[in-house]
Amino acid sequence: MTAVMKINEELNGIELYFASKPAQTTLTDLKSNGFRWSGRKKCWYAKQSDNTYTVAISLVGNDTIEEVTAAPKATKTVKKATLSLWESTRFEGIEVSEEMKNQDAKTIAKEIRTHVRKRFPQVKFSVRAPYYREVSIEIKSSPYEKGSNQLNAVKAYVDSLVSAYRVCYDRGDAYSDIPASYNFHFFETSADYDYVQTEVTEEVKKDMENFDQKLNEYIQAEEEKKEAEFQAYMEEKKAQDKKYEEQAEKEENAAKLVNESIEVKELTEDQKYFVIGSEFANLNKNNSLLDYQEEVLKGDYVLQDVKIDKEIHFTNEEALTNFSNMLLTDFDFLAGTGGSFTEDNRINSMTDFYNMDEEEKETVKWYLNGVGIYFNGKLQYIVDAQGHNYARYVGLIDNAKIQKSANFEQVIEGEELGQLKQQAETLEDYSTMILEELNLFDTWKGEGWKTYKTALITKINKFNLTFNKSVIQQIDIEDLKAAFYKILNETDGIQEQFNKADLQEGDKVTMFYISDWGSIVTSRMTISSVKNEPYAQYKDAVRVTYKPQKKKSLFYTHFYSNLLVYRGWHSLPVDVLHTLSQGNGFQVTKSKYHSCDLKQFDEILNHFKNQELNPVVNTYKPQF
Repeated sequence: MTAVMKINEELNGIELYFASKPAQTTLTDLKSNGFRWSGRKKCWYAKQSDNTYTVAISLVGNDTIEEVTAAPKATKTVKKATLSLWESTRFEGIEVSEEMKNQDAKTIAKEIRTHVRKRFPQVKFSVRAPYYREVSIEIKSSPYEKGSNQLNAVKAYVDSLVSAYRVCYDRGDAYSDIPASYNFHFFETSADYDYVQTEVTEEVKKDMENFDQKLNEYIQAEEEKKEAEFQAYMEEKKAQDKKYEEQAEKEENAAKLVNESIEVKELTEDQKYFVIGSEFANLNKNNSLLDYQEEVLKGDYVLQDVKIDKEIHFTNEEALTNFSNMLLTDFDFLAGTGGSFTEDNRINSMTDFYNMDEEEKETVKWYLNGVGIYFNGKLQYIVDAQGHNYARYVGLIDNAKIQKSANFEQVIEGEELGQLKQQAETLEDYSTMILEELNLFDTWKGEGWKTYKTALITKINKFNLTFNKSVIQQIDIEDLKAAFYKILNETDGIQEQFNKADLQEGDKVTMFYISDWGSIVTSRMTISSVKNEPYAQYKDAVRVTYKPQKKKSLFYTHFYSNLLVYRGWHSLPVDVLHTLSQGNGFQVTKSKYHSCDLKQFDEILNHFKNQELNPVVNTYKPQF
């Protein structure tokens, strides 16, 4: 086999020339080691590397190596550029019509090819549309050194031209890695490994020198422009700072006039009064009274009843105007004022309110504490600072009524209230007795909690004490109130309750629980076994194996949520959870409750309590 190996230093390649077609094994060896066939040069070639050199030597030996000297610079005549390099690389104002943007990638590539070849005749481009909706541009040769400012400027122009053709349909989503969508894909103009620098003629050299000079002038001009912009910014900032200082001084003087032109009147309890139906705009925390007035005129407000605890009397109309235009400014005379309160004797702390259900909360009447703003002895408006030092909320009083007291109808009063207070005192006494007997003063809220709870429940049941929400509301000691609510609402774990129930094989029970559809299920069964066993994410769960009523096969299920278990088989009358009515000769049954409403358990508990039946397992809520 006759072959010649040539080292092409210019292209950093190895070329193999065969006198005749090599054997198939040789061709396979060449291809597997990165060699490719060049139809133009009639040789096999590859980039220089230790591997390709070793393969080539193994095929041709050391005596047939030739070195290819660098090819002379291209001397063929090229079309002279009509613009200097500096002028041709300016891309300000590139515009492409919508009609041209809507063309397919192949047509766009053709237009770009024509444009860049005309604008840069000294540069050889490869502009293609190799795939659907993709444009690819490579610079094959030019007089400019690879990586030079001149070549980079050409690439930047071409990239800007391509960008003018691109249309973004969708910006994508950075949070979910969804990319933006364009009419075609383009990565950037490149000058790959086979880029060739052509001859630098005197004319090209002068053009490059002109480019360097223009570039330096441009950079200097940009720096001067940035410096001028910075100086202008500093002047503007200086003017703004001065404006802010003047405004701050103006506000300080206005606030000073307010503080010098008021008389503060703290009202004693018998001097306090109510403003009924004050209009509070839903637009919160505004600096000007006018903003509140505009919102109220639109009808965007709520009516509030306010108890006036303090009066601010302005002796100067200008000072009142100042205050009305700087409502978000701190004033010491507003500190600690405002807030909400109720005279409902069911609520002696917010703990009572938080433990009410939603229907009960709706029955609570709330009032605001406020400051009356006066001028010439006439109430102008109300401020509710909500504990802050500024007029956080403002109420208008044009349609309000002023009266000494508010008419509030208590839900609980008279003898009933007295009995609840007496029962609350009894619970307090028993709690103190338990703490003394068991020496739990230091631990009853922590490690001694279970002992305390068990002892208290024993006392409640033994002496038949009334223990419910209404009694707890009359407790005065906050820690004790919170503890009693916890006992009232906290159930033992389902495993613990089943352990205490001690259900044995053959025991008949009736279970009530809410199905996945939200309705109460009544399940009468005969117990086979009960086992403490976690289920899914629920660690406190039990597995109950049983025979359903009227069936002989064994089934099992896991229980881990609200559940009532009664010994024996019981039926639940339809009217416990439903209303019954007659219609067109048939009975109409309608549920009293929405799906998954836990109050269905209350109905079941009350029904069986009237029959003196108590559940052996109750994970819904304790019964006293």
